[in-house]
Amino acid sequence: MASRRARIVLADQQHLFRQSLVQHLRSGGHAVVGEADSLDGLERCLIDTEPEIIMLDRYLPGGDVFEYIYMLNTLQPQTAVLLLVAYEHEASGLQGQAFLAGASGCMSKELPAIAYLNAIRRLQDGQLLFPAEVLRRAARPPSISGPVASLSELTSRELEILQLIAEGLGNREIAARLDITYNTAMKHVSNILAKLKVSNRMEAGLLFLRHASDGTLPDVARQQRFR
Repeated sequence: MASRRARIVLADQQHLFRQSLVQHLRSGGHAVVGEADSLDGLERCLIDTEPEIIMLDRYLPGGDVFEYIYMLNTLQPQTAVLLLVAYEHEASGLQGQAFLAGASGCMSKELPAIAYLNAIRRLQDGQLLFPAEVLRRAARPPSISGPVASLSELTSRELEILQLIAEGLGNREIAARLDITYNTAMKHVSNILAKLKVSNRMEAGLLFLRHASDGTLPDVARQQRFR
């Protein structure tokens, strides 16, 4: 059975990938109502369109994509966000962060066009495109509420690293970004989890995003975000 026509906005910084995917989506009977190559461009695009689905590049320039997804999920919960990443192994590693930020799925750009068309059909049916284990972990009672989870207990460096965790960076990426050793990054992450009394990186990242969304980040963290 043919899928229903979906209104889609495609936001990806790679022109050739965008051009190819738009062609496949339209050949599949869908309406690509807008394109963007940055978060600013996406913001302008969303003013003029009412998409059912946003296909969003993980590394779209202009800001923190995970925070943007969180904001979209808060302001436009009826719009499904499908996060796009370069490689299959990267998609697997970011499933948890994508789900907690409010995305409906996370897919690799390495996949054939039919995979995107199947994903769109599932999103139209209200399905989430995450493995069962990701959903089970997210359904467990979180340990991030209450005063024990205060970000005020973190040092400025730990707050900086917590933001990178929320962006989906691993320990090696954090080390490279901050020009520190891998062991130092790993130690900082361990201290952050202990201070916040959370069991994993996903819960720590979600805590940061929640504080960011309600404006309760410590002053030093706000300064770092808008430098």
